Amino acid sequence: MNKKILASVIVLIVIIVLALSVGKKTEDDGIFKIGYIGPETGPSAVLGMDAIPAIQIAVEEVNKKGGINGKPVELIVEDDQYLTKNTINAYNKLVNIDKVDALLVATYGGVFSIKDQAEKDDIIVIDPLDCNDELAASSENIFCLATETESIGTSIAEYMIKNGQTNAAVMYSTKDSFMNLVSKAFEDKFVAEGGKIVATEAFNFEDNDFRTHLLKVKETNPAGLVILGHDEQGLIMKQAREIGIKSPFYTTGTITSPVAQKSAAGYAEGTYFAYWDAGSDNKLATEFNTKFVKKVGRPAILPLTTHPAYDTMQVLFKVFEGINGDVTSNKIAKGLLDIKNLEGTTGTISFEKDGGARIKESIFKLVNGAPVKVN
Repeated sequence: MNKKILASVIVLIVIIVLALSVGKKTEDDGIFKIGYIGPETGPSAVLGMDAIPAIQIAVEEVNKKGGINGKPVELIVEDDQYLTKNTINAYNKLVNIDKVDALLVATYGGVFSIKDQAEKDDIIVIDPLDCNDELAASSENIFCLATETESIGTSIAEYMIKNGQTNAAVMYSTKDSFMNLVSKAFEDKFVAEGGKIVATEAFNFEDNDFRTHLLKVKETNPAGLVILGHDEQGLIMKQAREIGIKSPFYTTGTITSPVAQKSAAGYAEGTYFAYWDAGSDNKLATEFNTKFVKKVGRPAILPLTTHPAYDTMQVLFKVFEGINGDVTSNKIAKGLLDIKNLEGTTGTISFEKDGGARIKESIFKLVNGAPVKVN
């Protein structure tokens, strides 16, 4: 073999080796990289705007202590505007270019859109915003540490039945399968407890006029109107009152969003909604709240977005600390499943065998624009 041929073979081998190494995470980076994908902008921005500072607080704390096993932690954030197509693009960047060790993904439909690729790429994905049976069982690479989706619907159903409201109309967003899942949980529990669903309307979250749906609801004269959406639910409430619907509103914790309340034009006041708050008896949560206010300048809008995100990072740090050698999805998955009775800002954290660590929501009422827990 002459020198030119030998040189060509060597170059070809180098190219092949480099190609095979693309997307592979190695221990030689000398740093733990964690990616976050969620909405910072758009109509669902409230879901990510406070989660990101919460995660940043966790990263700053661990790095101040010298990192994990001497290795610093880097956070890389991608805004997907809660749109699945953007989640996929953000995933490809974080995994193939940034080469993250693990991912936090807060966009519900986005988690499902990347689950198969995450298995191929040997990447663990944790949802710090939503947790339910469908999500946890979707893949061995998918985990969740968040409020339980089903409890949004069941808590509303139980409260309505308890207060003698035995018929209800439901409106839910088709942005992804999340609100449909909440709607089903509500309807199943409500009917099982003796209630009757008098109307069900699915709506496009991008619409600005919901009166066609609302006029159908008005004809049924429901004892309660359950609105399951994001910031657009404020506009739905405004239009409902404008056409004469007097039924009390029941909804999700997103109604605490300033954007949703602004679009409601005052009609959101008195709304009942499923929500989670750590409570004053959790010392870790109280300490975190102080840190959050110091960093952001105000309390969290939705604690169900901040505290689980912060705890998810603490769990990952603990798992990384116990990993020897290369970081792989199998090692992270085993470490997560081994987490039992870990105290966090959300309470006692234990991962179930399906990969979920669930937090129950309960009923609150919007009073002067703020959540107040009801019995």
